[in-house]
Amino acid sequence: MAKIIGTTLLVVIASAAATLPFPDEWFMVIFILMLSTLGVVCSFYSPIRRLERSFDIGMYLIYIFSIAMASMADFSELNLTDGLYQIYFLSIAVFGSLILHAIICRLLRVDADSMIVSSVSFINSPPFVPMMVVALKNKRVLIVGLGAGIVGYALGNHFGVIMQQFLSSL
Repeated sequence: MAKIIGTTLLVVIASAAATLPFPDEWFMVIFILMLSTLGVVCSFYSPIRRLERSFDIGMYLIYIFSIAMASMADFSELNLTDGLYQIYFLSIAVFGSLILHAIICRLLRVDADSMIVSSVSFINSPPFVPMMVVALKNKRVLIVGLGAGIVGYALGNHFGVIMQQFLSSL
């Protein structure tokens, strides 16, 4: 457990240190990109991959982060009118991408279980994949779902920053 938390702390410290040469407004962008990049790099290092209980500890840390973020919600600032537009946008984005994903999977002859677990991973996140694998009674697609989610996180963070920079320049 100490090795897992120690490695996590090293990645966080290295990510924070990488932000030092940049202006303060770039802190979060650089920090998130470095976390993603170093996380993927560490995943290729076999001694780190072989650490037992790393998934459970990682999930615990994700839950702590999620609860901390959720506790910062301020419902007094809730604007239902603007919220409806966000719901419309998210509905179109989620269901549009799901339909596009299904069409591409059909064209590439991807099996239904792989399509379902990768969709769950893309829409909800990789921690929900094991529950879907159990529901489908098909353990063979666990790697497909987790792999899709991890690659999605890594690429999504980088492409998200690129898209933000592009849109802010318009």
